[in-house]
Amino acid sequence: MSDERLVDLIVSLYDIRRQRTDLEKLEKAALAALKPLVDPKFDELPDQPIVAMDVYLKRTSGENRTISADLLLERGVAADIIRYATKTTSYFRYVTNKPGDKARRP
Repeated sequence: MSDERLVDLIVSLYDIRRQRTDLEKLEKAALAALKPLVDPKFDELPDQPIVAMDVYLKRTSGENRTISADLLLERGVAADIIRYATKTTSYFRYVTNKPGDKARRP
């Protein structure tokens, strides 16, 4: 791979991540403004989408679960059992930033 290609790819990755971060901020702001307007409608008719032109907005529910090793230890679960049941995966992260930027996560 040529040095020029490498430079182009690194700069492109940085630019893409900057755009993604900016879009995520816009998405959070749009959702914050939208939720108070649509939640009462979803509370009345939870299975019905709200249609805006040809865009359907649906609300779905779900839940995330996490297990805390510290809380298990507090409840008396042995550390070796926690280690046995904990899956660990190694990986590499490729962080992009420019001088003056905070480090950006992939």
